[in-house]
This record gives sequence, structure tokens and C-alpha cells, in this order.
Amino acid sequence: MPGERKEITECLIAIAQELGGTLTAEEALHVIIEHMKVFFPHQSLAVLILDDSTGILNIKTAREISYSFVKQFNRSIGGTVVPRVLLKQELVVINDMKSGDPEYPCLKLEHDFTHLCLVPIIQNQRAIGYLHCDRTEGPPFTDEDARGMLIIAYLVGQQMQRFDLLFLTRHLALIDEASKALKYHAFVEQFRREMVRAKTYHTPLGLIFLNLDDYSAFVATSGIDAGHALLEEVHHLIKGCIRSIDIIGRFSANEFIVCVGGMNRAETEAAAEHIRSEIKQRAALSSGHSINVSGVAMTFEQAEDFDLPLNKIITALGGGLIAARTKGKHQIASIPPPRK
Repeated sequence: MPGERKEITECLIAIAQELGGTLTAEEALHVIIEHMKVFFPHQSLAVLILDDSTGILNIKTAREISYSFVKQFNRSIGGTVVPRVLLKQELVVINDMKSGDPEYPCLKLEHDFTHLCLVPIIQNQRAIGYLHCDRTEGPPFTDEDARGMLIIAYLVGQQMQRFDLLFLTRHLALIDEASKALKYHAFVEQFRREMVRAKTYHTPLGLIFLNLDDYSAFVATSGIDAGHALLEEVHHLIKGCIRSIDIIGRFSANEFIVCVGGMNRAETEAAAEHIRSEIKQRAALSSGHSINVSGVAMTFEQAEDFDLPLNKIITALGGGLIAARTKGKHQIASIPPPRK
């Protein structure tokens, strides 16, 4: 027994040392499972996570289970054993289970098994999934095995919570709370990468700068909460007009900036006009107010365009927007990139 406890301690120390260098939840789980597979003899080893929105179990990571099985696996909670693990947070050990047992189909993964241990993965005091370890050959699972797996499951829950918090922190740093678009600094970071990519692959790149002309008046009459709801709807409408590879940022209180990759001048202008039309029709309908949008479209197509300083680009967009609005609200103007 003392020798076994020493092995567990050494295993945990090795895991802790490697976890410090992991950058994603998937990488952390890989570290844990790789060590676990050495310490716990098994036929199948898996981390199953419950999707709260669908109530479906998915395999997050696994060993000795085929890639195709993992990708296709999705299972509703069935039987009586899995609910005990997820709802009551019970640790379950079943030895010498027969394939004819009614619970067997609810527990089996890819391979037949004889012995099974299921341990809940806890995060914020609730079970988000469970650790599955089964085997056909070898000794039955002992209480000592179960306690060791309980420690591993605790580590899994802690690591998933850690990366959930990191994701939330990064999300808050990048996403504008009111509109749900990228904050300006986050947009700029991605736009710079798109400029480099476009220059490298000799593809055009478009920028669309949009102004909600009557936003201040709308907020004055409808309130700030309605104003934020309008910004979020506008962001949603813009997303519906472009592709998933394109980028949307909130530039200022009532301005959005959109980067569309691979579009020439005519295509960028068409995209801008489509966005303008959608906002006028749909946002105005839902808000009960007339929503006027002015904007400018700029396309980078020449080699020298991709080396322009950002401040010159923004200045040119602002000047183009002012010029467009002097001709009347709710218009899209096309302007060339500034020259050095």
C-alpha cells in the first residue's frame, strides 16, 4: 500500500509540473490522460462532457478509442448509472458486468468491457461530465483505484474551469459589451494580420466604415438600454451580410468598421450597400424608429496599399465619411486608399 501511494504521488507531481505549460484545455486533458493511462490499466479511457444546451454527452478526449468513434459519438443520458454519476455526483465501480445487463448499452463506448469505473468531473459544485475507465482483462477495480481516479477527475475539473476563466477573461478583453462586436484594439490586431495575409497572397482587402446617423437622438428618446440593444442588433445584421472569415469591430459610440477579405472594389461596395439596406429595413422595423446609416468603402488592391500606416487609413475613412454625410444621410461612398 505505501508503495502504491508513492506511485500516485509521483504521478500527480509529474502531471502538475506539465500542466503549468499547457495553453489550452485540450492540451491539459492530454497531459492528464497520458499520465493516467500508464497508472491505470485500461481498455478504454475517456473524458465525457455533458452539453448543457442539448443534454448530450460528447467525448472530449480518449485513449484506445478510434478517432471516428469519438467524432461520431453523442449520447443522451440513459439508464440509472450515468444519472447517478452526473446528478448525484456518485463514484460508481462495476465489476464483472455482463453484456446482457440492461445498463450495458448506456455505459459501453467502442469496446466491450467487463469492469468499469465512472467518476464525476466537478466544476463549480456541479458535475459537467465524467471520467470513464473500463477493461476486460486484468483485475477488477478496487476502492483504491476509484480514489485515485477521483483525484484525476478533480484535476480535470480544475483545468477545465481554469481555461473557462481564461476564455472569459480574453472574451471580456476583446468583445464590446454593448454591441458584441470586437473592441477597436482587438479589431486593429486582426486587421493588421489580414493586411499581411493579403499582401503575401496578392489578394484584395476591403474596409467598410459605418455610422449610425441618428444614434444619439435614438438614445435620448429611447434610453441607453434600447441604444445598446440597437447596437447589438446592428452587429447581428452586419454578421448576416458577410462571411464568417470577415471581421467586425465597434469603432466608437455609433460607428462600426468591417474588414472583408478577398473582395475587390466593386464587391466591397456591394457588400457595404447590402449592409446599409439590411440595417435600414430590419433595424428600423424592430426599433420602431428610422435608422439611417452613412458609410464609406475602401479597397486595398495595389502592393503599396498594404504598407500604409493605420493612422492614415483611419484618417482617410473619417474624412470620407464626413464628405459622404455632407451629401445626405444614408449613403455609401467609395474612396481610394490614401497615398503616402
